[in-house]
Amino acid sequence: MSYLVIPRIRVQNANAQPTWWMIGAPPMTAYAGFSHALALALGWGKCLGFGVVHHDIQFLGEFEGEKGLFLPHQFRAASFIDKGDYSSKNQYALSSQPTARCHLNVSLVIKYDEDDGVDLESAFPRFMRGARLAGGAIVEYGKTSLQDSMEAVIKYLKSGHAIFERQDLMVMQEGERDMLDVVLRLTDPHRPKSADHEKPHDAEEDAHSWLMPTALGYRAISEFRNRKNVRGGLPHAFAEPLVGMVQYQPLRRAGIPIWKATNPDAHTFLVTTNP
Repeated sequence: MSYLVIPRIRVQNANAQPTWWMIGAPPMTAYAGFSHALALALGWGKCLGFGVVHHDIQFLGEFEGEKGLFLPHQFRAASFIDKGDYSSKNQYALSSQPTARCHLNVSLVIKYDEDDGVDLESAFPRFMRGARLAGGAIVEYGKTSLQDSMEAVIKYLKSGHAIFERQDLMVMQEGERDMLDVVLRLTDPHRPKSADHEKPHDAEEDAHSWLMPTALGYRAISEFRNRKNVRGGLPHAFAEPLVGMVQYQPLRRAGIPIWKATNPDAHTFLVTTNP
């Protein structure tokens, strides 16, 4: 196996709302979609996996009040044809859907079969010119490289924080009612320190890593069937996002895990490092 390394991808105006109730960095599903589209553009049978190295993020919004409440910038759109989307109380105010956006700087590592090859002179640049990542426009990226080992990939990228799956932390403790309580405990900046200091690189003890919830997939909550106005005429089902924990760990210490898009069953799409 070989690795296509796309360093320092600068993305503007990317989605920073992994689910409707959460603001954060783009979800792993966005990187899975990008990798799949790249594989199709390069003529591969499929993408064998991908790794993400985070460098920087800038959320578009303002902080207000003593507690630093974050208020994402909102965008005003054109009116609907019958102006039915204007506020009923103000004829000059358009209604809006809550959104959150960000500027992003990440490196991607795409795993592929060396027999498939990569056309860095034609097909790849053509794909990158029109590609989007998490809905954001790709405005710049570094010198692309082909590497034959993960050690060589890390040496090429030099720095950053790789994104790890932390399914092992999603365990309920006494007094917790559901998995949402687990997410809130793990992301609480004032959570008490764990008494167990023997675990290597424990997420709650490591000052050089960060935990955050994000969307790791989707699960259908209705049956697939043909519906009106569905794009491509494909069978359609309503779905809800699957939220899990990820951790940002220093590249040189932890390495780069490879994520894969999987279908555990007919109703579930999941991006994971542990198929």
